[in-house]
Amino acid sequence: MGEEYQSHLKEQPEIAGLFQILGESGLTKELQEVESLVNYLEGMENQFHKVLGELREVRGQLEQIQDKGVKAAAARIVGKAEEKVQEIGEKLTLVKENFIRSARHAVGTFHEKGTEALRKAVSAMKIPSALSLLKEALHSGVESMDKHAAKIAAVSGELHKAAEHTKNVGRALFGRRIKEPGEYSKDKGILAKTQMALLSCGSLFSDMEQAAGKAVKRMEQFADREKKPSIRSELKRMKDKKHVEPCLRNPVQEKAR
Repeated sequence: MGEEYQSHLKEQPEIAGLFQILGESGLTKELQEVESLVNYLEGMENQFHKVLGELREVRGQLEQIQDKGVKAAAARIVGKAEEKVQEIGEKLTLVKENFIRSARHAVGTFHEKGTEALRKAVSAMKIPSALSLLKEALHSGVESMDKHAAKIAAVSGELHKAAEHTKNVGRALFGRRIKEPGEYSKDKGILAKTQMALLSCGSLFSDMEQAAGKAVKRMEQFADREKKPSIRSELKRMKDKKHVEPCLRNPVQEKAR
């Protein structure tokens, strides 16, 4: 994610210009869609940086693991999680770049062809589709983080069993009673912290996924309200119809005479 896209989207001249033109043109539905995407992308970027921070902290903790085999296994798992986060980050960047490019095109189209062309240009942005795409990517991210957290938990369990087995070897050499492996305390140890960090990343992705779903739902509700004619406009339509019908009958009546 480049530095140029880390500033607020609303401060981008292309987006600010599009906001202004949509408001002045009375394109309320289109303005609402653009605002929904802008607000969502800015919120998602903030959450995404939290995920990156969590993973950076995990990397630092892994360096403290003494067992080289365990460290290598944990590093591979975290590496896969980082790849998934990077994949989602690339999708976020792509959506933002396309959005800014489309906003620039929409503003230019308005100046050349007017309001109706602007409406079509905003529709061509396919904002609900972009949000749905991000929602799917985030859902995949949630599943991925949960899976990698489970793998870390499995490594933790095996490490604990190995430690207990080593102790039992010592007990057997001195003729002491062999003990069954005790329950591993999940809130202690570097691996446990790593597991919790991955689960936290999954939770952040889940929040972003739900926010995307709510944004799409708001746009759908707004579109439905736009489609329903108001009572006043319906009464006006009926009144106009009454005026038109006599005019349509008169030529027929005159011809019959």
